[in-house]
Amino acid sequence: MAGIIDKNYDHYITVIDDIFNDLQQLTLSLNNQKMSATVGNIRGRLHEPFLFVIVGEVKVGKSSFVNALLQTDKEVCKVAPDPCTDTIQQIVYGEEEQTIQINDHLLKITLPVDILQKIAIVDTPGTNTIITHHTEITEKFIPVSDLIVFVFEAKNPYRQSAWQFLDYISNEWRKKVIFVLQQADLLEPDELEVNKNGVVQYAIKYGISNPQVFTVSAKKELRGLPDSGFDQIREFISHTITGGNNLRLKIKSLLDTSKNVMHSIEEGITTTKQQLDTDSAFRNKVNSLLDSAALKTDNQINNLIDLLIKEYDKVTSDIQRQFEHGLGIFTLIRKSFLSIFNEKESLREWIKELVQKLEYALKPALERRLREGVMNIADSVRQMAEIIDAEIRKNKAAINSNNEVFTDIANKRQDKLEKLHAGIETIVTEAEEYISNDMFEKSSSLVPGLATGGSIAIIGVILMTVTQGAVLDITGGILSAVGLLGAGVITLTQRSKIIAEFTAEIDKGREKLRHQVTDKLDTYQNEVRTKIDNNFLEFDAFLHTQQQKFTLLHTQYDNIKQKFYKTNKELEM
Repeated sequence: MAGIIDKNYDHYITVIDDIFNDLQQLTLSLNNQKMSATVGNIRGRLHEPFLFVIVGEVKVGKSSFVNALLQTDKEVCKVAPDPCTDTIQQIVYGEEEQTIQINDHLLKITLPVDILQKIAIVDTPGTNTIITHHTEITEKFIPVSDLIVFVFEAKNPYRQSAWQFLDYISNEWRKKVIFVLQQADLLEPDELEVNKNGVVQYAIKYGISNPQVFTVSAKKELRGLPDSGFDQIREFISHTITGGNNLRLKIKSLLDTSKNVMHSIEEGITTTKQQLDTDSAFRNKVNSLLDSAALKTDNQINNLIDLLIKEYDKVTSDIQRQFEHGLGIFTLIRKSFLSIFNEKESLREWIKELVQKLEYALKPALERRLREGVMNIADSVRQMAEIIDAEIRKNKAAINSNNEVFTDIANKRQDKLEKLHAGIETIVTEAEEYISNDMFEKSSSLVPGLATGGSIAIIGVILMTVTQGAVLDITGGILSAVGLLGAGVITLTQRSKIIAEFTAEIDKGREKLRHQVTDKLDTYQNEVRTKIDNNFLEFDAFLHTQQQKFTLLHTQYDNIKQKFYKTNKELEM
């Protein structure tokens, strides 16, 4: 083996196999079965042995030549006295020795002989039989062979049946042909030289320029005798076929074959990087839009609160003036006197009338402001959802790659964006539904929305619960504060205290109104933000996972690329 196989063979095979193994694992991690199969096929070719096709007539010593060439303890080609002249034998490495009948003219023989892991042999029958069944050889073996060895009997290399087989070998394949004059020990040196020159001339006639002709004696080689001629043929094979520059070219050819795979992966990496960057920018933009929308809504809520408080102060100030005027000494005496004759003129009835007046004036004013303010806030929420939805649609179309390597990732990404789009569209639809003209009429039916945490539905609930809660609680408080008047115990010395208590209740109502409306609208705003954020959870998890995978993928690819570059550089030296 040492004489035929380049000493660097195993080194290169190990290095390249390691590269292709890494590359195949990379394609598997991308879940790309097609690309993985392609790399696997290239990797399989790396381990294919060199193929030598041995041609010649029967009894010229082909089997002895092969056994002597391969230098094995075990006989690779059977040397039989009565050879099977019409059978082609494909001899390859196998863990067990066995013979497999492929068809009527082809046997596959496996042998546990180490050299066969590097060199496979196709031992043909006599050339006259080959011509009859030449298709099996010329179509199946010759095109993929590394070397075609024509073996002649040294004393008579001119039989036309042997040379005729060259007619079935194309000019391109003839470049692989060498000629061997076997049994050279049976001729004198000058006779051998004459026949060698004759073979050269015949070869030239068949269009083979610079034909390589070797004279050997398998008998001498197998017996360990000098001058067998096998050193010269092994040196030629090692230099031109199995080693040297030819080995480099063969391995480099496999590396070049994988360049398309590497290019597709690199292109996919570039596209995926752009995709991840775009998705990250998209998420940052969405968060920025949500933050801006929240700030805008905060301002709208604050403005609404200010308007409500102004409306509240406007109404309560007027009522407060009437209340203070009604507590004047002459008014109190007058009402006390008249109440003797008419209960409706009593101080108690005046208080009730004043409270009703406060309620009737305050509730519509607050409700009108709430309607306008909530409509504006809800409309801003709807617009925000629509803007985000538009960003999702834009991001879906941002990267449109046909790169086959990353199809699985692209499909998963598209699926996540479709789900995200559907979720945000639902929010927009809900907003449009609840911002309809009759939303206020339906407010009582929206109460369950508050309990279930519905986002847009809570608008109607705000109008109902905030308004009722604020006004009724405030008027109830005033009734409590002035209850003493109905008991007829007010004196002039208590007037200031009663007015102060009335003012305090008005102030409490103002703060309660501010707190209730702020709380409800903040809750509404936070629920919408949470609902939008929840729609992004699956996409964000996918994006995070893909960013981690991409970092690992990029590192793996860079390592493979560096190995490719290093090996290519070695092969070019």
